[in-house]
Amino acid sequence: MSSGIRAVWAGWLALGGSILLFALHPWLLDRAEYSLLDARFRLRGPVPVTSPVTVVAIDAASLDEFGRWPWRRSLLADLVDRLVEAGVVAIGLDLVFSENETPPEASALGLARRVLAEQTPKSAPVDEAIASLDRTLARTDTDARLARALSASHRAALGYFFRTGIDEADAPATLAARLPEIARSQVSVARVPTRGRAPILTCTGLETNVPIIQQAGRRSGFLSSVGDPDGVIRRAALIARCGDSYYVSLALAVYELVRDQRAMVLGDAHGLREIRVGDRSIPTDEGGKITINFRGPPATFARVSAGDVLAGRLAPGQLEGAIALVGPTEVGLGDTQTTPFPGVFPGVEVHANVLDNLLAGDGIRRDDGFVVAELTLIILIGLLLIFVIPRTKGVLMSFTFAGLLAVLLVFMAVVAFVEYGLWLNLIYPLTTVAGVYLAVEVPRSLAMEARGRRIRNMFATYVPPSVVRELAEGDAEPRLGGEMRTLTILFSDVRNFTQLSERLGAEDTIRLMNAYLAAMTRIIFETGGTLDKYIGDAVMAFWGAPLSLEDHAERAGRAAVQMQEAVSEFAELHPGLPGSEGLRVGIGLHTAPVVVGNLGSDLRFDYTLIGDGVNLCSRLEGLTKAYGVGVLASEELVGGLPDSFLTRAIDEIRVKGREGAGVIYEVLGERDARPEEIAWLEAHATGLALYRAGRWEEARAALNQAIAARGDDPPSRALLARMAELGGGAPDGWSGIWSFETK
Repeated sequence: MSSGIRAVWAGWLALGGSILLFALHPWLLDRAEYSLLDARFRLRGPVPVTSPVTVVAIDAASLDEFGRWPWRRSLLADLVDRLVEAGVVAIGLDLVFSENETPPEASALGLARRVLAEQTPKSAPVDEAIASLDRTLARTDTDARLARALSASHRAALGYFFRTGIDEADAPATLAARLPEIARSQVSVARVPTRGRAPILTCTGLETNVPIIQQAGRRSGFLSSVGDPDGVIRRAALIARCGDSYYVSLALAVYELVRDQRAMVLGDAHGLREIRVGDRSIPTDEGGKITINFRGPPATFARVSAGDVLAGRLAPGQLEGAIALVGPTEVGLGDTQTTPFPGVFPGVEVHANVLDNLLAGDGIRRDDGFVVAELTLIILIGLLLIFVIPRTKGVLMSFTFAGLLAVLLVFMAVVAFVEYGLWLNLIYPLTTVAGVYLAVEVPRSLAMEARGRRIRNMFATYVPPSVVRELAEGDAEPRLGGEMRTLTILFSDVRNFTQLSERLGAEDTIRLMNAYLAAMTRIIFETGGTLDKYIGDAVMAFWGAPLSLEDHAERAGRAAVQMQEAVSEFAELHPGLPGSEGLRVGIGLHTAPVVVGNLGSDLRFDYTLIGDGVNLCSRLEGLTKAYGVGVLASEELVGGLPDSFLTRAIDEIRVKGREGAGVIYEVLGERDARPEEIAWLEAHATGLALYRAGRWEEARAALNQAIAARGDDPPSRALLARMAELGGGAPDGWSGIWSFETK
């Protein structure tokens, strides 16, 4: 199985794992999603509060002015009266009065009454004293005083607590007997799930107000909060089940007061779906909860001190039309919650956020349909990564793609949250990105690294390091076999190497060859060539493979010129090196289609090339001796050189074993002809043309002119020697092509 297929299979497995995680919803990932939701709140920041919800704060200043908590209920009654006088439209009390209040003076008066009542015989003064004490006791009954204020306001909603723990449960009979006390909190329902089918907040016990106060409120609602497993309040239960009935929260009870309409719960066999208050629909999750759209950190809502209300320090009309939520904000009173925003968050302000969400109709939406959309998104993300990652080049590009995809997901989730109030699950798509990316990239990277090592081991001695890196970053896997490709081939050979080595001896010959081959190899690599092999003192190289090069002929021509220049300077660069002063090199160049690839056996193979073009190039190198030139090239090679190279045709030949003939050229350099060279170049060109036309007498004159102009011109001498060997004139059937019968 190829590395690419293994990576794809790993990606499929990772995608399956992501889908399984999405179905199981492990707590660790859900907690991470909650943290990402909190981050969205903080990134969005505070938003304006548009409703008239106002927190009447029992704060430190109020406690300093009116005494420590709990306050006398008569004082709270005064607070209710002042709020009514200020023009509030509804009052919600984030307070529970679960026990009767008996002021110290009431205890003393009660004791006095009992003493008088026990006196005998009765007398008119005693009866009058008892009646006076009864009137005074009535005035000191703070529970009744608060109840009267609440009842007279016609706009108060009271709070109470549902206990939900097993260890704090009431006996079933006790709970059933107390439920009528919160009848004003009960809500009508239309089809609800059977018990246990939906995660509805369910009570096990009840802590309510003393009856006289409980019955004084126009509505009541539970204060019980719903914290996530990490202790953060993100959702609010609007509906709770207790016994066989359903009850509203304090925020929903106040909302009912504001709209002067009662709520109705709608659901089905699987859970609750919505709450309707008149023509308004409030979507909920299956447990009757909403995700709170927190407006900001603590003190985001308008806040007035209860002490200022009691002392009459409010500006005229300051609370006109306001919805007042009364509750403690002083930290020492203990009613604080943890929310997505940092800071000490009073419980009363949590209720304010919920009420404001109900009034504005903009709670954070998390619909059932999102699950299908998110699952589809996870699958699409996985498929995209499985398709794209194997086609990227390198870890950096694949990581960038995956990173951009993750950034896009975060951007979409943030925009959906900030602009539309939608909570799109982010952790599972991000987990899919990370999981599938790693599952695909890790085996691919390991395979690429192993392949890179094989490439480096194979080509490190053939091509420059830059080419090795480029090959290692490619996709092709080294294997036996080759391909037909048009390349430029170079053969070079040291002239008279046998005599040179005999003269120098083995040690000096090796020193000379090491220095010479290093210089030649450096030039080949610098021009982007591939070193095929050293054949004794000979060098075989080619351009255009393994990396394709459009200008392979130009590169090879430049390498040949530079190699000849390096040889001419060799003695100067290596003073004292035996043999360097007499070093001469012949180079053959040819461009041809050849088979190039890994040739050999399963046990060992080399990257090389074969074909007729290789043989011809080798023959051209050998013919440099016959013509006395440094670089001999075929017309195919010269056809690929730019005009910046100086070349001249020196003959048209046919080598043994080949039927076709071709013009051969000397490559003189990568430059223009110098002024002193023009005469002999033109004379030689004229002589060659006359020679090929069979006009040998005229050819001799032109070639001798070239020799005289240059001082010596070996190619011209070679043609003159050939004509002398053949006699005075061109033989019958002369075509101008010279055939070499020996290799």
